[in-house]
Amino acid sequence: MKLEKNEIRVALFILIPLAILLLFIVLKLGYSIAGSTIDVYLKVDSISSIKNGTKVMIKGYEIGRVVEIRPVYRPALHFLAVLRIRHDIDLYEDCSAVIMNQNIIGDPIIEFRNPEKKGELLTDGSVVEGIEYVSLDVVLQDVHELLTSLSSTVQVFKEISMESKSNLRVLVANLSESVITLNRMLLNSQRDIIQILTSFRDTAKNLNEISVEFKRRGAGFLIRGKKE
Repeated sequence: MKLEKNEIRVALFILIPLAILLLFIVLKLGYSIAGSTIDVYLKVDSISSIKNGTKVMIKGYEIGRVVEIRPVYRPALHFLAVLRIRHDIDLYEDCSAVIMNQNIIGDPIIEFRNPEKKGELLTDGSVVEGIEYVSLDVVLQDVHELLTSLSSTVQVFKEISMESKSNLRVLVANLSESVITLNRMLLNSQRDIIQILTSFRDTAKNLNEISVEFKRRGAGFLIRGKKE
């Protein structure tokens, strides 16, 4: 008899904590013994952002959790996430269910947003289309790709700048040679101009002498010139 009492105590010692643990898990996942919840199905193309236990919220207030994810193979592969939410929260048809990060480091959540024009209330078994915001990983990947592209662009600009400096030095050297050549041409032109001016002065002097002689002797100067 004493042995049976000890066995009962051991059994209770094991079963009571186990029952408490099971009850905690059930409540944590959103199950309700009193039937105060409804199951709403969330249709999504990918389950990369949600899992069992993902919180369902409205205006930052938790109203339920994901309790199951079922694959659907027709007409194309998609998934139905079973959302067990409180029945006393008014969610209307045409509401949106946005899958998003609650904060930078937090797990994704499902945020319900009621439409401006309210219609019929969601009932048990209703299906809602899920809208997935761009995840933080995708954003970080895009930023990384943008930074990589920017670094490549900066490197190209650096190379162009180095080539431009080299080309500028060549241009300056060519310009210096052109200036020297131009100066040389100007010096040669000055010599030619001096010679032209000297010849022009000699010609002007001869013309002046002819003019004086012509005035002094008139037609006789011409006749004499012909004879000569």
